[in-house]
Amino acid sequence: MSTIRWKLVEALKADITYGYLTKMKRKELNLSKSHINDAFVIANSTSQTRICNYSISQNRRNNRCLQLNRKGYKPSIRKQRYNLRPKDLVKLGTRILKIVGIHGYGKYIKLNTRVGKVINKKILDVKLLKYSRSFEFM
Repeated sequence: MSTIRWKLVEALKADITYGYLTKMKRKELNLSKSHINDAFVIANSTSQTRICNYSISQNRRNNRCLQLNRKGYKPSIRKQRYNLRPKDLVKLGTRILKIVGIHGYGKYIKLNTRVGKVINKKILDVKLLKYSRSFEFM
């Protein structure tokens, strides 16, 4: 990789930057250390307006796991799924909440309030608004 790198630099005639240069520029702009801020500094973007950064998390809908059986029997795949899953949006009264977990064989759910508290409710007390899909943008 080290020999190919210099050939690419010569072929593209690109500007080379090093970590200590990025750190100095980041300190001048009073930016914290992160990949987003490093990319901003490397691109020499001092006069541009910055947008909010966001993160993406993946949620698996078919979260099956291998169930180990007694010795001598082959493992089986646990296929039982509950109607509601973590990260689904539900409505409880007038509030819209996100499911954190499920317990009691799928009869109870844990809801995350915006304050950070977790409350337990029956599945029958809430109404499903939206299933969480494969990617969630935050």
